[in-house]
Amino acid sequence: MKIQLPATRALMSCMPLMLMLAACGGGGSSGSDDSGSDGAMPAVSDVFANPEAAGADVGWTLADSSQVTGYLVTAAAAGHPTVSKTVPGSANAATLSGLVADQDYTITVNAQYSAGSTPSTTATVHVPRLINTLAETTAFQSAATYSASHTGDAVLIMRDGQIVFERYNGDFSRDDIHVLASGTKSFSCGFMLAAETGGYVTRDQKASDVITEWKSDPNKSQATVRQLLSLQSGLSTNPDYSPANVGQLDTYQLAIDDPANYAPGDAFIYDPLAFQAFALMFERKSGNTDPIEFIRSKVFTPIGLSGDVWQRDAQNHPQMAGGASLSAPMWARYGQLMLQNGTWQSARVLPAEGVKDCLTYANPAYLGYGISWWLNRNVGDTYDPSVDMIPADGVAGPSGQIAPNAPADLAMAAGTGHQRLYLLPTQRLVVVRLAPLSTETDEWSDDEFLSRLLGS
Repeated sequence: MKIQLPATRALMSCMPLMLMLAACGGGGSSGSDDSGSDGAMPAVSDVFANPEAAGADVGWTLADSSQVTGYLVTAAAAGHPTVSKTVPGSANAATLSGLVADQDYTITVNAQYSAGSTPSTTATVHVPRLINTLAETTAFQSAATYSASHTGDAVLIMRDGQIVFERYNGDFSRDDIHVLASGTKSFSCGFMLAAETGGYVTRDQKASDVITEWKSDPNKSQATVRQLLSLQSGLSTNPDYSPANVGQLDTYQLAIDDPANYAPGDAFIYDPLAFQAFALMFERKSGNTDPIEFIRSKVFTPIGLSGDVWQRDAQNHPQMAGGASLSAPMWARYGQLMLQNGTWQSARVLPAEGVKDCLTYANPAYLGYGISWWLNRNVGDTYDPSVDMIPADGVAGPSGQIAPNAPADLAMAAGTGHQRLYLLPTQRLVVVRLAPLSTETDEWSDDEFLSRLLGS
């Protein structure tokens, strides 16, 4: 049995790796006590801010008071004039303009009352700089050249929510959709969180509560949703499953019949059917709602993501482990949603705590994987090659990290052929790399690509 990690420390309520783009809101401090029916002047909560060209989109949760007369939204940056905007008490969003490019602004939302006002906790936003420096251009081109030397189709770089570099090779263009292979798995984070918000599932409920066929199995009966999507449920890959033959299979039935050779938490097994099992759970709990239509309505449409195409099995079940195709700019949008802590412009799409969980979860079976995302943490002694089944791209090297020269807060969606969606929170970057599936055997290095891209 694999040695288990100690219990992880409680995570901070606001996600450190997202501070450059968004901040969770607290309840704020109370103001004077002479407004409202109970004398309170509550603050707004969940304040966040997202970058726009020369501005910022700000959102918040309304203060719990009918006495609010309006909100004063302010953006302050050292050495620059403070920008303010007043909006009605019924509003929960504002767009600020006239901000200085390449500056960090602190955002505050003050709830206004007849007797005074109450400030919110703050959010931080970095206003985009649309022109790259010479050093950045050189670094981006070097990374794109490395990708092209490995038959890459595309490299796209988004900084502060704006596309600042693109290169497409051969006949491939920015509007062409491209198979994402196992890069598809990262969508299950958003899927899970939207389903949880809708009341269909919870992360820590047992899958066997819904997949009742598992109740008699000593391992499968104990696996939770979180363990399914962090690939530590014990599911051990049904030999009848083949990604190349999905169109002729019933992947939900294969998931039901999947063997589980380990107790949950004892092994990291890269089993595609874990994602099919979760989709099956959702369908049963939602009255047979199609998972893809649900993801589109709750996650994709709110962020303007369109043009997605999904492979399906013989029973019309979507292939959640590797069946999505998207254009490079559209895949980058999903990455930006994650980087912005589940917010888009001035709207909250996914819960901040849930996004944080996907991107920071301390997986006891393998620290290099969160919930549907690869992570660049040192895996310590959580990798046991005699037990764990990990694709080559996810195996930590001698340094203990997947990409030792890349930032430790890197998160990555990865697929066959070295399809990549990289999140680089400290650098405020989202990067897409696409290539033919046939290049899987190429000597690709995430470490080399990212070192070039970051000029390190």
